[in-house]
Amino acid sequence: MAKKLVIFVLLSLGMVLPGIAQDLANGKAKYAVCLACHMDKGQGNKALNSPAIAGQEDWYLERQIKYFKEGLRGKHPKDVFGAQMVPMMMTLTTEKDIKDVAAYIAAMEPAPREAPTVKGDVAKGKALYAVCATCHGPDGKGIKAMNAPNLTLQQDWYLERQIKNYKEGIRGSDPKDIYGLQMRPMIMTLPDDQAIKDVVVYIMSLK
Repeated sequence: MAKKLVIFVLLSLGMVLPGIAQDLANGKAKYAVCLACHMDKGQGNKALNSPAIAGQEDWYLERQIKYFKEGLRGKHPKDVFGAQMVPMMMTLTTEKDIKDVAAYIAAMEPAPREAPTVKGDVAKGKALYAVCATCHGPDGKGIKAMNAPNLTLQQDWYLERQIKNYKEGIRGSDPKDIYGLQMRPMIMTLPDDQAIKDVVVYIMSLK
């Protein structure tokens, strides 16, 4: 947290740290195309169906950007919001651009929690989350070695949508999406919409 604050202060003062701030400066410039939907602080915008991305791990952000570019996300006919991402990601034409914008987003201060929109049973959600904890950790903050991102940075409505997308094969069904394919059987342990809501509410209770 402190490191991210220092980096942003240095950037705001126009100072450059070789290999760090210079990349973030380029990332900030490339983030301009993301800004309209994900907002200036990466906090997202529910009205535009764009999730919070501030503070998410750079390795996960890089992967998702590449997935959109390569058609592993945003190509399913029912993935309306994912499809909106595809042309935006095409503006990142080099590996360096992808890494730089991912580093810039990862350095952002995580957005404050929004008012809850999903209602469920926290206790039931905790029991259901046991399957998720293996990869995402008991604290929901993700485990890089398991290729699992931090869940606690997301809005509840976005988590609910992505879980449903996995269940319906809108996400994670492409043969090249190895990690998505691993997610789908885990998500299938959630039997219905209420179970999805319960586990989302529990994730939102994690600090």
